[in-house]
Amino acid sequence: NGVDIAIPDFDATKVVVLSPTGKAPILETPSGNIFESSAIARHIAKIRRDTGLVGNGSIVEEAAVDSWCDFSANQLELPACVWFYPVAGYMPFQKPAYEKAKADLSKALAILDAHLEEKTYLVNDQITLADITVASALVYPMKLVCDKEYLKPFGNVVRWFNSCVEQSEFKAVIGAVTPCKKEIKAAGHS
Repeated sequence: NGVDIAIPDFDATKVVVLSPTGKAPILETPSGNIFESSAIARHIAKIRRDTGLVGNGSIVEEAAVDSWCDFSANQLELPACVWFYPVAGYMPFQKPAYEKAKADLSKALAILDAHLEEKTYLVNDQITLADITVASALVYPMKLVCDKEYLKPFGNVVRWFNSCVEQSEFKAVIGAVTPCKKEIKAAGHS
């Protein structure tokens, strides 16, 4: 959105001092430090309200953007990560967790799909931070584990997701997203 942000080399000892949680990410600003990725993203989007990333200027649209960002954090990210982390080697495969993650992600995608039935984007007629946040949470699942069969009931989500990740601004950050053709199975998954 035209905001320049310096990204220093990671320094764990500095992060421990700057963040109340002692964890990254942290954004140092002249007015104070901001921690947690969602708060940092919201802060950056609000610096240039004219871009529409936090809505059209109304408090209702700004709250709608916040709602979808929270939906992503609370409904999408956990099941998505529990499903694809074993594939990526970040955690061991456990069948009950895998089955619950797939079911929970389906429930969240059903909510998203219904909302997108007559919409191009989540909040208004342009990409907002809500779209960026939700689409970003789905990138790895869509690349690694959510195959066509799994996504069949979620056509509106697929349409919206593809529309988002085909934007040049998305591609500049995440590169091209090749959809999963067949679910990649984690080691130990029979």
